[in-house]
Amino acid sequence: MARRSKRSISTFLVSALGMLCMLKAFVWVLETKVLNTPIEIPFLNYGIMIAVALLLIRVSFVLLKHKARKSKVDVQEIGNGATTPNDIGTFHCADCGKKVSEKVRSYCLERPNKFNNQVFCYEHQR
Repeated sequence: MARRSKRSISTFLVSALGMLCMLKAFVWVLETKVLNTPIEIPFLNYGIMIAVALLLIRVSFVLLKHKARKSKVDVQEIGNGATTPNDIGTFHCADCGKKVSEKVRSYCLERPNKFNNQVFCYEHQR
């Protein structure tokens, strides 16, 4: 069974904007090169502006959602004892309190079933 591609609002808006711009270019070529008379499509420019505005709103929404999700993860890490507000950027083992690197922290947090969403140094990972 073939996998269907996921179509999001963003891809739809980009496709619509591309189609409107291609139509605008086609009309321009007809006006200047073929017919040498103006062709009026009343709401083509408005359609392009609306598509651009909707695309900018969608991109802003996605960026704000990502920022909120990232800050939520940071707050959860502080709540789990991985870091404290005084020393953001340094990470400590949940058992012994020894400082660990960012690499060790990401290794532990990528395996929540194994480490129960906590950070452990090399000795306590066993």
